Amino acid sequence: MIWNEERECMSRDQMADLQGKQLVKLVKYMYRNVGYYRKKMRKLGLEPGDIRGIEDLSRLPFTTREDLQGAYPSGMFAVPMSKLVRYGTTENLTGEELIVGYTQNDLNLWSECMARSVAMAGLGKNDVIQIAFNQENWVEGLGALNGAERVGAAVIPTPADKKSDLMTAIKKFHVTGIMGTPCHLMHLMRLIEKKQISNNLHLKAAICGGTFWTENTRKMIQDMIGIRMYDIYGMNELMGLGVAAECKCQNGMHVQEDYFITEVLDTETLITVVDGVLGEIVFTTLQKQGIPLIRFRTMNMTRINHVKCECGRTTARIDRICDRTEDVIFIRGNSVFLLSIENALSKLREIKASYVVYIRKEHGLDIVDVCIESSRTSELLKSDDGESVKCCVAAAVGKVIGMKPNVYIRDSGTALKYNRRKVMFIDERRY
Repeated sequence: MIWNEERECMSRDQMADLQGKQLVKLVKYMYRNVGYYRKKMRKLGLEPGDIRGIEDLSRLPFTTREDLQGAYPSGMFAVPMSKLVRYGTTENLTGEELIVGYTQNDLNLWSECMARSVAMAGLGKNDVIQIAFNQENWVEGLGALNGAERVGAAVIPTPADKKSDLMTAIKKFHVTGIMGTPCHLMHLMRLIEKKQISNNLHLKAAICGGTFWTENTRKMIQDMIGIRMYDIYGMNELMGLGVAAECKCQNGMHVQEDYFITEVLDTETLITVVDGVLGEIVFTTLQKQGIPLIRFRTMNMTRINHVKCECGRTTARIDRICDRTEDVIFIRGNSVFLLSIENALSKLREIKASYVVYIRKEHGLDIVDVCIESSRTSELLKSDDGESVKCCVAAAVGKVIGMKPNVYIRDSGTALKYNRRKVMFIDERRY
């Protein structure tokens, strides 16, 4: 089902024309109403009239979280605070709280984006959807609720921290769809597995966002519960969940391009990369009123694809957002997500250990050392002096980083002492 076929299936030329016209209006609106942005434009010698279409986007300055924090509180809004009808909170990179605000128009826009996202997952007016977000994610929950109601579905808000209520609601109301975090789905999977009730449920789809998750997580949950899991993306600064969402093809998230211009940029040069190349994703909000943003740097990494999807939508698709720019390292010229290494090691459940991954230089080459830390090293060394364990770890990490790491076994120490995480990274290189 395509919720808004006119917008989601328009030609690339039509989309570029629409985005260009909206961009021109946005620049004038920002220049007139947002002081920090007007200052940036003047510093570059730009006037609103210099922006005539989408082709001039790269001339415009970036917006960062630091800009918003510096303008906080009233200087970040483009409307009088009396025009705001809802507030939410988010944190910047230093952990400082930032308040975001929405006009009624912003909430209508969000509802439309969420309705499209719900429809992409094959859910509609004949479905019963459980909205299950924790208290700290409940702003996302409100957006999800509005979108589900917009498509005509029956909605059951069930805070995910009330775990005893989750399964009760699913069974009692014959829930067919769930919107929540991947952690919520993992909890349900374990509960369903424990009670062996998967055949008695009506679940068919789950829309998951709010935290990072992997394709392995999707496969495990889909196989266990027998449903389809769909990815969704958003940030409170931009709007919330629904900026992009996955369709039935599960091959990238469709960006709501009539509301958001999307760029993927090289992290060093900040120049647009070609489709399929990893880069930082940057958004321009075309119709937001409360906190409009031009070229907002998300610090999130992904790839983009403009090829028409098999579902019929023509909007650009982005890969799952795996991590942030500060959590991407380069090993012998290849970009590697730290999360990918962590996931690979976490899957080795038969090895009861923590890991410290060291990245260093030796004769000008990047070297990776993986230390297996355990309070029971004698068990790991028991059969063949630990060689089979080392080979298993080397294979898992090597597949991610594209080279064979050195693997060692030692008593517990570094990982447990510093952060109690299963995997700890130490980059010892000096450039």
